[in-house]
Amino acid sequence: MTAHDVEIDAEGVTLRGRLFPPDGDGPYPVVVLQGGLGGPAESMYPLVTPFTDAGIACLAYDHRNTGLSDGEPRQQFDPWRQCRDLRHVITWLRMHPLVDGDRIGLWGISIGGANTLFVTALDKRVRASVVLIPPVSGISARRLQPADTMAQLEARIPADREAQYRGEPAQVMRLHGIPAPDDPVMFSDHAGIEFVEQMLKNVPSFRNAITLSTLDYLFEMEVTAYAERITQPLLMVLAEQDTVAPVDEAKAMYDRVPEPKVLIEYPGEHYEILSNHLPEILQRSADWLATTLRGSRT
Repeated sequence: MTAHDVEIDAEGVTLRGRLFPPDGDGPYPVVVLQGGLGGPAESMYPLVTPFTDAGIACLAYDHRNTGLSDGEPRQQFDPWRQCRDLRHVITWLRMHPLVDGDRIGLWGISIGGANTLFVTALDKRVRASVVLIPPVSGISARRLQPADTMAQLEARIPADREAQYRGEPAQVMRLHGIPAPDDPVMFSDHAGIEFVEQMLKNVPSFRNAITLSTLDYLFEMEVTAYAERITQPLLMVLAEQDTVAPVDEAKAMYDRVPEPKVLIEYPGEHYEILSNHLPEILQRSADWLATTLRGSRT
């Protein structure tokens, strides 16, 4: 397959990534792949083959402020801003000559899954969506931190806002790692640390860092409030023991999403099902999207 480097304008910020068309003549159905928090587009590129083999083009791009895309401050992840950008990406895809604009799907891991749920609820140009281990409530993201650490962060976040307002650089913190006094991390679970070690080894554009402001933006998210507005076909894949993105909350949201929908659960924790079952999940996702998008043509 021949990948096309792409640049997409999102309200004056250039987003960069790659479009992977399948073999054969277009226009093709397409799926937008989004990774988890901190995951660059480069980490999605090795995942495209099951989709292109099923006749689906794939697009992966770096969010603003990250990877090869433009925007400041670097390493700032704002889910609501990312969702607005994703809607610009959908517009760009519908105007692309290789793409069948009536057969656009979304596929996202973790926070990429949360973004997928939100945009699916609001943008009916999306015809089908697959979400893996999505966090659906910002309140739960706060519970990932011990109470004393959370109190420190709550003091630092507004101070950082004021410092940036004065023109100072945004504070950053580690995404994964072993926490230390006055040096908190977003995630400290063993599986997550191993996952990041592999990313650092294999994905050159990955950075084990987020801005402190990212936490503030994550805490704003309440994707679960949009459950009833998701009327397109949905495939949700969950980890039975997930505490990073609490599985009970995701299942409660799933229960409120109208049909048609499919729920698949795998044993294990958040990162564990990616380590143990990702090839199977990719194949099931591709098969489901190929069938579902084929039936969505208007």
